[in-house]
Amino acid sequence: MFWTIAKVFMLAFWALALANLLAPFGSPWEVPLNAIAGVTLVLHLVEMLLFNKYLQQQPAPGLHRLQVLLFGVLHLQRLH
Repeated sequence: MFWTIAKVFMLAFWALALANLLAPFGSPWEVPLNAIAGVTLVLHLVEMLLFNKYLQQQPAPGLHRLQVLLFGVLHLQRLH
């Protein structure tokens, strides 16, 4: 239950970040939100690279990579 709620919040975060890119929220939200989204994206890319061999062994590796990109450890936690 916790992981599902956390994933919903992460999707909401990505929706806010995308909305901020399309129509910037203005000060004080624009720059910090873009920075946090950028750092989160980089961290999720690193997680995807670190767990690439494990993800390749999954039934649908492309789908799992996408979910790691969106949710990071929230998705990886469910795979173990």
